[in-house]
Amino acid sequence: MAEGVLSLLYKKGDATDLGNWRPLTMLCVDYKLLAKVLADRLCTALPYVVHEDQTCGIEGRSIRWNLSLIRDSIAWVEDRGLPLMVAALDQAKAFDRVNIYFLFRVLGRLGFGEKYIGWIHALYVGAGCRVNVNGHMGDVFDLASGVRQGCPLSALLFVLYIEPLGAAIRADTGVEGLLIPGSCGLHVKMTQYADDTSLLLCKDSCLTRSLAIIGEFTRASGAVLNHANFLEDGVRGRMCLGGGYLSISICIGALKILWVLFETSASATLNWNRRIAVVQRKLGMWRARSLSFIGKVLVLNVDVLPSLLYMAYVYPLPASLRRPLVRLVFQFMWGGRLERVARVRMLCPIGEGGRGVPHFPLKLDSIFVSYLLTELAHPVIHLSGYFLRVFFSYQARSVMVWTNTGPRVEQLQWHFGYAAKWLRGHPKVEVARVGLDHRHLYKEVRWGGCPGPVLGIPAVVWEGVQVRGLDNRLKDLNWLSLHKGLPVRSILYGRGMTRSPTCPRPTCGGEETLRHVFWGCAFAGVVWARAQLIGRVRGDFVVMWARVERVVGKARGTVRDRFLLWLLISLFKRGLWEAR
Repeated sequence: MAEGVLSLLYKKGDATDLGNWRPLTMLCVDYKLLAKVLADRLCTALPYVVHEDQTCGIEGRSIRWNLSLIRDSIAWVEDRGLPLMVAALDQAKAFDRVNIYFLFRVLGRLGFGEKYIGWIHALYVGAGCRVNVNGHMGDVFDLASGVRQGCPLSALLFVLYIEPLGAAIRADTGVEGLLIPGSCGLHVKMTQYADDTSLLLCKDSCLTRSLAIIGEFTRASGAVLNHANFLEDGVRGRMCLGGGYLSISICIGALKILWVLFETSASATLNWNRRIAVVQRKLGMWRARSLSFIGKVLVLNVDVLPSLLYMAYVYPLPASLRRPLVRLVFQFMWGGRLERVARVRMLCPIGEGGRGVPHFPLKLDSIFVSYLLTELAHPVIHLSGYFLRVFFSYQARSVMVWTNTGPRVEQLQWHFGYAAKWLRGHPKVEVARVGLDHRHLYKEVRWGGCPGPVLGIPAVVWEGVQVRGLDNRLKDLNWLSLHKGLPVRSILYGRGMTRSPTCPRPTCGGEETLRHVFWGCAFAGVVWARAQLIGRVRGDFVVMWARVERVVGKARGTVRDRFLLWLLISLFKRGLWEAR
């Protein structure tokens, strides 16, 4: 049962370097069921035995707390002119170097019972593994160390394994952390997410003392520390360990913690430039496919938007990058060609003549503001909550009880000032009612900015021409036709894009308008005259321009009959358009 199959997953960098591959273990179903039961039981105890500095795998805690704490600590010391060193510790193969017997001793000291430790012992002691190489299985070998990446217990066990390190640093009086404003004297020395440990120290000597504690931990636990990156007074450096000596080198660039770059200024622009580059790369790959409007909206919602959500909780999108992001979206929607429907209409729901294109800047703003308001509306659990109250409590008086007894900054940092300005710019939004859920906040703000339904075309028509069951390209054709957005010659001639507005057919000299293509042209008349199939669906149905342009409407017959009629009309319309 404890035997697994190990496969390698490529991460990044040189593919010939084995260190750039992540080992994932495929385990038996009975093993994973037992591990899942043990993990569920362990989850109930973790909040009571693991300090709030650690946020990985613990119910009710979030990685956003770590990022907010680091972001606001840097903002606070900049505002008050205080000293601060932020150091990010990099462990080598952290999950693979876990000493199992050290882990068992930690579990015992934390108060876990012998029976529970016995179950963990059964899963990890004497466990074997085979390596899968191009479909060929190697021989079984015993696991000497590490928790399996692929086991439901691995992240939780690692959190317990590294907890003594956090406890030792917090208890050491030689390590001075940052005083948290408004916390009645609490200090923060570190923040952890699994093996990602970040130190927030007030003196250079504190880093040396912290590394000494880490050295003791590595000797006891089997962990290995590669180096420590630090940011102090705007200067980034790297402290390397080797041979018992420390060497410090100055590096170029920002400090990367939990996939976010931190600098003393311009951190938001730096991070969002990287995110927009990812969006540009993804959209470039999707543009190679011939997608309908509906397919493109699906790509934006399912593939592109998730790549922006993580950063949206840390920094709002800068104003200078809003227009480039919107431009990328609509260039993708129209394939880089002329936009034949206004952008504000494209953002509207289908019932109002739009395509439901996500409004990325507004969505990202809603996420950031909603996160701030949600944290302020709940009691302080993590130290990052105190910083939020110092910087943003006065601006969020509508969702929380505000008092003037605690510290408050007069000049807001950029990201908090942006959120305050956003709230002032949307006075009609009932933030107290919808602000704690970014989906509701986005929906209310977005629909409030839509121009409303197209004059003379009710929602039932827009939904009818795009009835469920039609091919997506037929829906696009009907939608563009109703918007008069198809590139007929009369429109192109008016924009100077063609020499003549007349119909290209030699037997027809009329002006090529949308109605001419689908109805008025002699060729269209012949097509509709020969469309005997429509009469077979329902004998009393008469083809007329209003039904060709819009929808069958409330004609008699079953739902199936009405769908078939509109399907046939849509197919004839596509044939007429492609034959012009």
